[in-house]
Amino acid sequence: MTQEPLSLRDIQLRCLNMLRQVDAICASQGIRYFLSGGTLLGAVRHQGFIPWDDDIDTMMPRPDFERFLQVAPGLLGEGYRLAHPRVNEGYAMPWIRIWDLNTRMRPSRTQRIYTETLFLDIFPIDGIPSSPIRSKLYFRRVRALDIMLKCSRRKALFEDERLQVMKKALGVVSRVRSSAAWARSIDRLAARQGYEGSQYAGVSVITHYGERERMPKSVFTDCTMVRFEGATYPAPGDYDTYLTRLYGDYMTPPDCMNQHSDHNIRAYLVRGGEEQP
Repeated sequence: MTQEPLSLRDIQLRCLNMLRQVDAICASQGIRYFLSGGTLLGAVRHQGFIPWDDDIDTMMPRPDFERFLQVAPGLLGEGYRLAHPRVNEGYAMPWIRIWDLNTRMRPSRTQRIYTETLFLDIFPIDGIPSSPIRSKLYFRRVRALDIMLKCSRRKALFEDERLQVMKKALGVVSRVRSSAAWARSIDRLAARQGYEGSQYAGVSVITHYGERERMPKSVFTDCTMVRFEGATYPAPGDYDTYLTRLYGDYMTPPDCMNQHSDHNIRAYLVRGGEEQP
């Protein structure tokens, strides 16, 4: 077995191959999806990856997300696997992740992801309550479940972390359930909101942007194609509202001090039969 370190560009190209897989499956099955998050921002601002980005984010309206979850495992090419807490007991995030099984990740102190391979994320777009008060309460419920999820999968705290006593206590309480069970709770809560009949929608199963994800469902009604790494991929029809909600002045790149990945991925290519995760 050999391990070949991957450069940032190598990582981007392997992620791009996963996007091509998802795009082909969605085209063949009539499934709606969009580029999302930093991937969509990169498409609009750079016509490709944000230069320092190291993953790909996509999103699907909940009905399409459920359809993809059903059909994709049998359609993915060799070397790829779909993960979701309703499919994999050991997978503990409330969205779909496509794994590149020919890669491995090197853990890092600053790494904010929980996976062993390079990946592509697919987030569900769910309905969000129209009432601002109910919406705020909903996001607080998701956040509370997310805290329990993160505490349940933490193995240790860093020496310089704040609130260690509280975090240790939450860690004990959170482990009454598996991490996958907490992830399934978030998934069920989000799915119950109902996409089709909602006036507002967004990705709520991940708490990074919080209530900024709440926007009129009309943002996602239509589709427009955007350039990304030499090809075109679907974006929300009103991607300007989407990106403005998440990033503000999204066409202005951050200063040099903030041009870095949130993930800090270090990865390598596996050759010679290392056991798959």
